Amino acid sequence: MLLRRLELTALTLGAALMGALVPSGALAQDPPVYIVSVPMDDGLDAVATRAGAAARASLRGIEGIDWQTPDQRFLGYDDSALSVLERAREQLDAGRAAYLQLELDQAIEELVGAVEGFDAASSALEDPGDLGQALLYLGASHAFNEQAREATAVFRRLHTQMPFIEPDPDTFPPDVITLYTRARPRDARRPRGRITIDSNPPGAIAYVDFLARGRTPLTVEGLVMGEHVVRVTRPGATPFVETVNVGRRGPAESSAYLVDAPEMEGLADALDELPGAPIDDLGDGAISTIATLLQVDKIGVIRVSAAGGDEVTLELLLFDVQSGRRLVRGQQTYGTTIGDFENHVSSAVAAAFEAALRSTNQEADEEAIPAFNTTPEQQTDDGPSTPIIEEPWFWTVIGILVAGGIAAAIAVPLATQGPPLGQDMGGQVVIRF
Repeated sequence: MLLRRLELTALTLGAALMGALVPSGALAQDPPVYIVSVPMDDGLDAVATRAGAAARASLRGIEGIDWQTPDQRFLGYDDSALSVLERAREQLDAGRAAYLQLELDQAIEELVGAVEGFDAASSALEDPGDLGQALLYLGASHAFNEQAREATAVFRRLHTQMPFIEPDPDTFPPDVITLYTRARPRDARRPRGRITIDSNPPGAIAYVDFLARGRTPLTVEGLVMGEHVVRVTRPGATPFVETVNVGRRGPAESSAYLVDAPEMEGLADALDELPGAPIDDLGDGAISTIATLLQVDKIGVIRVSAAGGDEVTLELLLFDVQSGRRLVRGQQTYGTTIGDFENHVSSAVAAAFEAALRSTNQEADEEAIPAFNTTPEQQTDDGPSTPIIEEPWFWTVIGILVAGGIAAAIAVPLATQGPPLGQDMGGQVVIRF
């Protein structure tokens, strides 16, 4: 009897912490969740892929969920790549900490290991952020350690492969920034390098230097001469990765052959069908197929539409697989500047998932849960510049908000709300905060 009471207590605490009901007599486990992205207009394949990568990166910071298992199924990498990638991230943290303590030899050792790890696990690396940070701190550590030649080589790689990643003057001293500037290759001002990429089957997503560029076949232009990393992916297939040397004698070439894992057949086709999928509930169409193949409890979808200029509108949908109900719907417009765009998407998706995962009653009436500051902020022509917690994302969430450790239902009476309140075609309450 005592054992039964302890078991029930553990299950109750687990449900409160993870935001999921656990059947009596079962052990609490992290629910598998995932998120994918889809372009709603032509020419947005690369931006949609960047949005998906940033959204999936945000899942790593949410405790109490399993994102790794569906991530491996979707991106097609194995356990060894994941292990190397996790070790590289640990070494990046350790190297950054050693640099800040001016323990330069230790910093260099850890950061060299991190860079080597990220390079070795490139099949599982969707974005250049971690590798870029490892290179920045490694170059700075060499510079402080009076190893100008080594620092220049590291910074030259950054200029060649990731010119959008630059040292922050609030973090790095002037001498480091000066050395970084001097390491810029001669053709960096007017880069003319090109890589032509194709694949079998065609229509795969091609990355150059871990930045999505579009669907194959395509030619990527404006590259600095030197070595570049080409990565070609298809959902459910093992990625193709190779290093290509871009010179002055015409475009370099890369050709990928991709094979779907037997258990993932149909995943890429289902992704292509997403633009026409209904959004009111999970249904039995493309979203349901993706959720089944990835074996997830909750599946998120980001729909990316053109908004004019260099801006896109993101619509975030989150579904509960068991009930088929839509848990979250949110929308916002962002500029697509590399770095800023990824930060906005990552923060917004993390907030949405965390809010939805607090829900402990899937049968409750629909209720709105404010995820951010209730004061809308103005946007500039360059896109939102305010912190993400002050941006006017709006979410509609089904369930219960856990406030102050007590589960408290948040009711939103339609009759008492002001102009921002509305109702979508599916009957959900939609509030802009």
